[in-house]
Amino acid sequence: MAQGTGTPKVTVSVASGNLQRQVQVLDGVAGLIGTSETKIGVIETVYSYDDAVAKGYTLVSEPFLNRAIELFYQELGGNQALTILGVEDTMTLTQMATSTNANGLKKLLNTAQGAITIVGLIRKPASSYVPVADRFLDKDVDDALLASKTLGQYQQSINKPVRMLIEGRTNELDGTLFEPHSVGNGFAGVVLGSDLNDGSGAVALALARSVKYPSHVKLGNGQNGPLSIAQAFIGDKAIEDFYPEQLDVFANAGYIILHRRDGSAGYYFARDNMATDDDFRILVHGRVIDKAQRVAAATATPMLETSIRVNDDGTINATDAKDLEETILLKLRSQLGGQVSNVEVNVPTDVNIINTSTGGIEVKVLPLGYLTWIKVTIGLTANL
Repeated sequence: MAQGTGTPKVTVSVASGNLQRQVQVLDGVAGLIGTSETKIGVIETVYSYDDAVAKGYTLVSEPFLNRAIELFYQELGGNQALTILGVEDTMTLTQMATSTNANGLKKLLNTAQGAITIVGLIRKPASSYVPVADRFLDKDVDDALLASKTLGQYQQSINKPVRMLIEGRTNELDGTLFEPHSVGNGFAGVVLGSDLNDGSGAVALALARSVKYPSHVKLGNGQNGPLSIAQAFIGDKAIEDFYPEQLDVFANAGYIILHRRDGSAGYYFARDNMATDDDFRILVHGRVIDKAQRVAAATATPMLETSIRVNDDGTINATDAKDLEETILLKLRSQLGGQVSNVEVNVPTDVNIINTSTGGIEVKVLPLGYLTWIKVTIGLTANL
């Protein structure tokens, strides 16, 4: 726990593997920010497609957002909260994700007061928008990945972590390929491919898959069946027209892509890649660690401004530290049961809290393993 010069607050440090990071009571609450025509600056929560239409997100007045909402609930297959912020068509993805833009994603997250755990960023540019030529991806997407890291770090620092899915708008299929994994931003991923052949990215589809299942379940989990779409494209080219090695190039570059699987009908998400190559290179690692951070912070918050015993040198009493560890560990095991391999909690006892009024809570999370690749060895044998 930490008390600074202002409002008392809880600071949690969490590790996945050996990397230090920061921990969610809910497995998934979705947010969406995108181009609007009549709802510019409006933040509204809807609970179904019909509810959205009743609130004005109709095919006539809001065709772009209407389609995204419809795709979200079609894939979700049920009712669930989706909080939406509409922005003008001149606002780029980069501007949406910029932490200093009071009218962008920061506005949506602040209004939601930490309730949103994963958010989609989508855009239908104004007709006057001219993308940079000779590039596979709209440069606006590259820049949005860079800009969103600061906002992700800020949300994590206030114990309201969020993961972002950014629309991978394609420009020219044979243009220079940008590699998201080179950015080093585990807070955001690029969704490449759509059920439309217009170069858009089906962010709403990935968003629905994220909140439809618990935090530890990957977007492409084969046991959950195929996606609800009947066709899939990258740019204007059908998924079936790409060779497997071409799709591998996109996946290995760090995109979240759509593909088909041998022996299965329909389309699936491949690896849930994020824009980094460290422990947080897949979405599920980030979502589980975010959940752990929120659980630990929520458990510790009632203890703010309470008294605790200390030793002669001002360090926390070992027995009281152990009690705090066990309280948080019990809650984490309850909330994360079956979603992680192991979790540990440590309250350091080497800090003088008399002078600093600042203690610490360290949470280490060992995630589950995933069968991303299955290698089958086949041979002939003789009966001897």
